[in-house]
Amino acid sequence: MPDRLGRWRRRGPGRHDQDEEQLPHRDGEHTGQGPENLLTPDDERFLQGIHNTRHLMSGEWTWDVLAALQSGPLQYTALLDAIRSNQTGNSWPGKKHNYLRDGTLNRTLRRLEQGELVRHDREGVFPYRTAYELTSAAQSLLLVVVPLAEWAETNAELLKRARERRRVEEAGNS
Repeated sequence: MPDRLGRWRRRGPGRHDQDEEQLPHRDGEHTGQGPENLLTPDDERFLQGIHNTRHLMSGEWTWDVLAALQSGPLQYTALLDAIRSNQTGNSWPGKKHNYLRDGTLNRTLRRLEQGELVRHDREGVFPYRTAYELTSAAQSLLLVVVPLAEWAETNAELLKRARERRRVEEAGNS
């Protein structure tokens, strides 16, 4: 049965048509407590959440920074060195840089601070040292993306074929 906006939705066992009060509000708040409010891929909140997370996590080096900080706070140079020493050699076509530059790390850290995923603590006396660390939101985010990384390992051959097709396509467009 189509919803109010004309989209078709799958209904799981035991789910009943939702009335107006049970639908998510436009500002993202939800009414009611119960299993009918759990996110599923056919729920518009699911897609909105994915888009919001993608925008928050945009940037070529975002995941590298989060992974480097997952074991604890690091000073700026130690963070830069940790990321440079742990580069995986991303082989996807279209990757802009294979080497993290100082200015790029600065911009990435500022963006992550604005998104409240990273915080920094600067000592008040000379020499001024700054340490960066993950917020609790970033720590919980890393935990929930572990299944995504596991999926990538399980489907490594599929990803390899997709990477190769994209490389061939980009070479043909040059």
